[in-house]
Amino acid sequence: MTQVDNENLLETDQSLQNQRKIVEANGIIFMACSSFAYSINSLFVKLGSKYFSSFFIVLGRSVFQLGFGIAVSLYLGIPVFGPRHLRKWLWLRGTLGCLGLALYYYSITVLPLADATTLFFTGPMFTSVAASVLLGEPFEKLDFIGLSLCLVGVTLLSKPTWLVGVDNSLHLTAEEAYKRTIGVSAAILGEIMASLAYLTVRKLGTKVHFLNHVTYLGICSSIFSFIMSVKLDQLVPLGFTKSTFILLTIGITACTGQCLLNSGLQIAPMGPGSLMRNLDVVFAFIFGITIFHEIPDFYSIAGALLIVGCAVSIGLRKILRSKA
Repeated sequence: MTQVDNENLLETDQSLQNQRKIVEANGIIFMACSSFAYSINSLFVKLGSKYFSSFFIVLGRSVFQLGFGIAVSLYLGIPVFGPRHLRKWLWLRGTLGCLGLALYYYSITVLPLADATTLFFTGPMFTSVAASVLLGEPFEKLDFIGLSLCLVGVTLLSKPTWLVGVDNSLHLTAEEAYKRTIGVSAAILGEIMASLAYLTVRKLGTKVHFLNHVTYLGICSSIFSFIMSVKLDQLVPLGFTKSTFILLTIGITACTGQCLLNSGLQIAPMGPGSLMRNLDVVFAFIFGITIFHEIPDFYSIAGALLIVGCAVSIGLRKILRSKA
C-alpha cells in the first residue's frame, strides 16, 4: 500500500469520525429539545388547570396525539395498530401509560410545578426495581443505596408535617395539606405506572415502531379520559379562545417531545443523552419561579438534588455495566 493510499484511509477515517461526532451532537441536541418540549407541556398543563380538569386536559392531549399517530403512520406506510401478535402488549403499554399520564397531570394541577416534575423523575429507581423483579436484571448494593436516598428525597419533597419546620414554612390549611398529600401520592403512583409502561416498551424493543406506542397511548388515554370526564361532568365546550390555544399547545408539545426523544435516543451517546433528560427539572424550577412565583424552599431543593442525583447515578451505572 502506497503512502497516498494510507493518507486517503486516514482522511476517510477522520471524516467518518467527524460525521459520527456530528450525528451524536445532533442526538444530544434532540434530547435537550425534547426536555424543553416536555417542560413547556407541563407549563401549559399548569396554565390549563385554571380552565379545565386534569382529565379533560388528558383528553385534549390524547385526541391530538391519536390523530397525529394515525396520520403519520399512514403517511409513512407503518401498520397503524402494529404487529397482530404483539397488540396485547401494546394495549398493556397504552393502559399503563394513560394511567401514569392522568396521575401526573393531576399532580401538576395541585403541586408546585417543580415538585411535581421532580417527583416524576423517581422513575429510574422504580424502573430498576421493577426490571430486577420482572426481567431479572441485577440490583446491587449501590442500587439499594440509591433507592434509599431517592426515598429520602421523596420524603423531603412531600413535606410531611412531622419534618421539623414544615408547618411554619408552608402555612397550609388542613384541606390544602390533604390536597398536597394526594398530589404527591398521584405523582409517585403515576411514575410507577410510567415505569411499568417503559418496561413493556423495552420488552417490545424494535419489534414495533415508536409511532405504534404513540397511537396506543392516544387510544387508551382518549377512552379513559373521556369516560372520566363524562362521569365527573367535566366536559367543556371549546371555541377560539385562550383556553383552546393552551389545550392545543399541550397536544403539540407532547407529540414534539415524543418525536425528539425517540430520535435522540437512537443517535445520542448514552451518557450525555441520559443526562439531558434531567433538564426537565431545571426548566420546571425556572418556570415555577418566574411564571407561577413558586419559590422553592430547603426541602424542595434538597429533595430535588437527591432524586436527580440518584437518576443520574443510575444512568451512569448502566453505561458502565454495558461497557464491562
